[in-house]
Amino acid sequence: MPRPSYPVTLISKKPLSANTIELTLAFDDKEQHFHYTAGQFVQLLFTADGQQHKRSYSIANTPENFNQYGHLNIAISFVENGIASSLFKTADTGLSMELTGPFGILTLPDAHERQLILGGTGTGIAPYHAMLSELEKRAAQGCNISVITGARHRNESIYHDAFQKTAEKYANFHYLTCLSREASIHTEQNEYTGYIQERFIDLSLDPDKDLVYLCGNPGMITDATSLLINQFGFVSKKIKREKYVYSGH
Repeated sequence: MPRPSYPVTLISKKPLSANTIELTLAFDDKEQHFHYTAGQFVQLLFTADGQQHKRSYSIANTPENFNQYGHLNIAISFVENGIASSLFKTADTGLSMELTGPFGILTLPDAHERQLILGGTGTGIAPYHAMLSELEKRAAQGCNISVITGARHRNESIYHDAFQKTAEKYANFHYLTCLSREASIHTEQNEYTGYIQERFIDLSLDPDKDLVYLCGNPGMITDATSLLINQFGFVSKKIKREKYVYSGH
């Protein structure tokens, strides 16, 4: 069954990092009945160079925030010569688009796991930002949570302050940053050289009781999944994955 389509308007945009912006979208129909679960994504239909294009983006704000303000936030990484990147980099507020969704099953389970590991590269961290209010509730109830973000350089990380604030509030909520090409690492800020999957060894993983989320770069997801299955004994259903495809973006 097709998902309904909603006219939306760009009402603001702000930089999140050296190569990422956040768009805030308002629904033209203030009486719309759009609902989503944290971790889901939407598709935007827009016109560029006289043609219509469709792109998928994860929702970055919590459902509570959406219910209060009625706006959706999405994070967009710039891709060189990308159609959407070129449009949104220069777009002014007032840009009209169509939105469909929500889609996706990268959502939290009803049952609480012993440990949640949430790994994301680039804008693949956005779904976890949308989960923050629920993650805080689970941390308060004793669930061990590790959010691991991956980027090439420090200035490409997004939503750092929000995750860091939660980590400072709960001793069992851990926020780690993996930087693959950064010259200097701030170990006191839980920065590491390398890749997300290289941090699994430190997490005391239990394949029967833990749940792992992977979002973003397809190569990272393939490598991390292989490691979790072959070295740590996870079965596929305990690894929730969402690959971002950037070609023609």
